[in-house]
Amino acid sequence: QARATLLRWRDDPVAFVREVFRIEPDAWQAEALAAFPHHERIALKACKGPGKTCLLAWFIWNFLTTRYHPQVAATSITEDNLNDGLWPELSTWQQRSPMLLDQFAWTKTRIFCRAAPSTWFASARTWSRNADAQRQSATLSGIHAPHVMFVCDESGDYPRAIMATAEAVLATGEETKLVQA
Repeated sequence: QARATLLRWRDDPVAFVREVFRIEPDAWQAEALAAFPHHERIALKACKGPGKTCLLAWFIWNFLTTRYHPQVAATSITEDNLNDGLWPELSTWQQRSPMLLDQFAWTKTRIFCRAAPSTWFASARTWSRNADAQRQSATLSGIHAPHVMFVCDESGDYPRAIMATAEAVLATGEETKLVQA
């Protein structure tokens, strides 16, 4: 029963959001969620305030919940933006789900499956704006698993080195995803 539910949620992230968080996504969010299982790249463009960060959090929770030993790296244009935006949003949605609270631990820089903390996680990654390209690209390096996702919030002004590393992951693993907003 549990396996069947996880497989259904993997194929239908809209159902995941409805059943795990008990909320109805906006139409545009539902459209993006429905596309998620079928595309390795998802790009979102919208004005401030429509729910992009919320949607990124739902993508991350769906990926963490419905894959076996997934690894997610999340970054943003600044460390403050990540620490004040996407990362607390992940906590907000975890608080709405007894299942996520039971199965996952949230910290200031990492979310991990309690049963496999070193191999089943999402991590907050930042880079120094004045670092050279090699150091910037190292921000997203070190993620290796059959199921890998990079989430790039506010990616319009990312250095090329960051995006090159994120795109390189698409050639590795069993399932890879790059989500940009």
